[in-house]
Formats: sequence, structure tokens, C-alpha cells
Amino acid sequence: MQCTLFTGYQFSAGGIVKLPKFEMMMSKCEANNKPVLAAADVHIVTVYGRIYCLQLDRVNMALNLYRFYRDAVVQQATLPTYSSRIAVSAVDNLIMVHQIDAKVVILYDVFMDSYTPISAPLPLLVRGLPSNSRQAAQTADHQSSAYGGTLYGEGWNFLIPDLICDADNGLLWKLHLDLESIAASTSDAPSILEFLQRRKYDLSTVKTLSLAIIRTIILERRPINLVAKAMDVILDSYSRLMKMGGSAAGARRTSEQNDQSSGQPVEGSRVVSQEPPSGTMNRPVLHTDSAIEVECRPEDGITNLAAHVDRTFLNASSDSEDIASTSRAPSQATSGATSKRPQVLGEDSRPLASGASMQHGTHVASVTISPFEMFQSVFLLVEDEMMGDPAYLIVVIMEFLRSMSKAGLKAPPNLYVMLTTLLARSNRYAEIALFVSNKILEPSRELAMQLVELGRQHSMTRKLGVDMLRERCLHHDYVAVLLQEGYYLEALRYARKYKVITVQPALFLEKAVAKDSARNVAAVLSFFSELMPSFKTTSDYGRYQHVLSEMV
Repeated sequence: MQCTLFTGYQFSAGGIVKLPKFEMMMSKCEANNKPVLAAADVHIVTVYGRIYCLQLDRVNMALNLYRFYRDAVVQQATLPTYSSRIAVSAVDNLIMVHQIDAKVVILYDVFMDSYTPISAPLPLLVRGLPSNSRQAAQTADHQSSAYGGTLYGEGWNFLIPDLICDADNGLLWKLHLDLESIAASTSDAPSILEFLQRRKYDLSTVKTLSLAIIRTIILERRPINLVAKAMDVILDSYSRLMKMGGSAAGARRTSEQNDQSSGQPVEGSRVVSQEPPSGTMNRPVLHTDSAIEVECRPEDGITNLAAHVDRTFLNASSDSEDIASTSRAPSQATSGATSKRPQVLGEDSRPLASGASMQHGTHVASVTISPFEMFQSVFLLVEDEMMGDPAYLIVVIMEFLRSMSKAGLKAPPNLYVMLTTLLARSNRYAEIALFVSNKILEPSRELAMQLVELGRQHSMTRKLGVDMLRERCLHHDYVAVLLQEGYYLEALRYARKYKVITVQPALFLEKAVAKDSARNVAAVLSFFSELMPSFKTTSDYGRYQHVLSEMV
């Protein structure tokens, strides 16, 4: 067809919505020829609850991206194509552009402003072909070679959003993402972490992969500013969840549900997988675990990432995100020559919702990573491997504390203990005192006991710990520390003042006997007899009463 002026209609439960007319941009191959737009060149997808139209410009080898609003249709970007034939899919809020001639897939996340691919172009790989039990045990690479059809063959029909009908072989494929290979195809850790935090499929894999990325950039001693950006991404995501009412209990329930629904582990390094739907199929040849996925053999990116990842597939639902209904203009794309400046919309311009069920703030809690999980799964694991040079890890922990303060979160007390231990290991006791006095190290029982322990080599550090115990009214621990230091009379007076009855009387009596002072032993016996009347019935009272009579 030669027409480039279109009017759209949206069919929803509330009725039919007529969209404003808009013109698709078409390049002319010759001056006097009008451009021809084929029906196969127009694709409609829904990502993040927004409706987009993608139109292929064959002459210019470009894919024009239009977004539908209620009172306007805006061209937001122009994506380059590398094939005369393309197909478009949408998986987990990602736009997948299949370059059919090149037999690769390019992934776009339109949530980002740049409209640049999130990974290198990646080829498809067949997984889970219908076969007997012996063939089912084959690896994904062998399954690809066993596939009788041709990848991107003439019989392939792409169905929006994420299905491929292989008419020649009687198969129906369903697209899935392999997040590990996407992460392995780039070295920009903050960007890939940001990308992972927006995913809603394979929730357990997202968390495991995110933690592995952070461990890797720390062990590789990447620049501190890059590590700090990665920390900001993780903690900002967790902070938003908490502000939207997320709870730890909800996170645990989601994690348990994900564990119950986990499937087969992923083999090899892959990016996009396709599995048929679990519903009943008319053709018996189609097996329910048939799959196609994109293979990636990255040479660069985050090294040794696969060794840290527990490869698990989960069956999880994906809900479209809510679309704000307030008046706003779309942001300008920043991808240089590949993006277009959107026109200014009217005051009443609102994004056009896709009609799918949207629940604002329905982030799955298990996707985000809490500060405690960062401590358990990152810092505890990298500490042993960085024992020889703790200076870098100290700076990383300080950046993590800064990021938590910025996000309004509290650090696990054991993280302060780790930081104090690393500083003491480097003989940086003056900094410990400075951090404690300025409340950079939050007072806690764990930190106070660690300061007392480190005080064996540095008396001032021990005093910091003892003072912290007293200031936080940790009476039992304070009395126990005084006893360890031999100040049993001072501990006795403190116990009388604050009625500390949790410390065993035998500890005081042992210290008094060690001083070989019958007067002190008698005073301790008298004190505990008054403080705890039941003390006279214990074996300790009779034993030390006998010791006192021998001393006199």
C-alpha cells in the first residue's frame, strides 16, 4: 500500500477509542516513486503497559518507533536494522527485533532513554525438542543441530507478543530470556543491574545474577565510582520497594513460591530461550518443554560470571507497570542519529494504556536485594578472597554505607563489625575512633563487643567498646567485660545500681578468691544474698562459704 497516513483504534473493556491520525515516515528510493508500505512492515507491541508501533523503512534500513498517546502519536526513536526482513517480539517488557537475514536478535529496553541495544546481537538456539528420553538428555547445542527445520525459515510466522509458529514442522515456540548471557555480553555493570531490576521473569535468577555481578566487580577491583553506581542501583531499587509497602515477610513468601516453581537448570551461556505454552496443543508432536533460545559466546564482559550463578528457570507471571495519568510530555531520546526528537504534546496528553491489568507498585519482593543479603552474599564471600589487601574492600564498604544513607536504609550491624576488623587489620585505629565518635559506625552490641575484642592490641579501642556498652545500657555485657578485666568490685557496684542479676555470682566470687581477700569474698556473698535470696540455697553459696571460713 502507498498510504502512509493512518488512524488507530483501541478496543478495550470501556469501549473503542479512536486515536489521532499520524503519518509514518517513509524514505523514497527514487524521486518520482512513492514509498510502498507493506502490512508486514508494521508491528504493534505493548511494553511497560505502553503501546508502541514499529514501522520498517526498507529504503533507509531503519525501524521507526511510535508511541501512542490519547491525543497524539509521537515518533520517539529510529532503530537501525541490518536485514531486509525483520520480525518483532515482546518478552518481559523488552522489544526483540529479529534480523531474519542475519539470523540474530537485537534486544531493546525502551525504559532507558538511549534506545540503544542492551546487548550484542545474539543468534537463536533450539532447546527442548520433542524427542525420546535418550535424546531429551542432550545438551542445548546438540538439540540445535538435531532440529530438522531451518532457523528463521520460510515457514516461521512470528506472533505478537512472544510466539513463533513453525508451520513446516508443526511446532509452536515461546520466547524466554536468558539473563545470564545478556549480562555476560556487557561490561557496564551499573546498566545491566538496572536492567535486571526491571525484569519480572526468572526472579530467582535475577537476584542470584545481580549478586554475582557485584561480587565480580569487587573481586576484579573495578574503579570505585563504578562499584558505587552499582551499589546505588541495588539499594535504590530496594528503597523504592520499601516505600511502596514491601515487607520482608512478603519477600520470603515470594522466594518460597519461586523455589517451588523452579524448573530445569539452564545449560550453557544463553540469552533468549523459547518454550511452548503449557496449554493443550492440537498437534501431538509438540512436546510441552520444547524451546528455542539465543546462544551467546561472549569473549568480553564480566569475567567468570557463570561460576557465580545458580542457573534456574522459573515460571513467573509478568504484569504491566502502571502508566501515569498526569500531564507530561515524553522524554527526548538521546541516542544521537538513531533517535528522533519527539514533538511537544498538549497539556492533556496522556499515555495510552494497553488495557492489560496494571497494579501500581506490584514489584515482586524477591527481585530486590536487601542490605542484609548484600552482606551475606557479597561482603562475607569476598572478604576471605581479599584478606591480603583490605584497603580496597574498606573503600567499597564505605561507599556502600554512603549509598545506604542516601537511600535512607540501615546497615546490618555485622557490616560495621567487618569494617572495624578490616581497619584494625591495617592498624588504622585512629580512624576507628573517628568513625565511632562521628556515628559513622552505628553503635550496637555486636560492634561494642568487637571493639572490646580488638582492644587486646589497642587499649583505646577497648575503651571505646566498653563505653559503647554502657551508653547503650547493655548492663549484662558491661558487667561481664569489667569482670574479664578484673574490676570485680566496680562490676559489683554497677550490678547493685542497675540490679543486674543475669551474671553468675560464681564469676564474682572467683575474682574475689583470686585476690586472696576474705573481706572481699564476704562482701560478695553478702551482696548476692541480699540481691537474690535464693542464692543461699545454691551449691555456690555453700562452697564459697566454706572457702571463706578457711580464709579466716
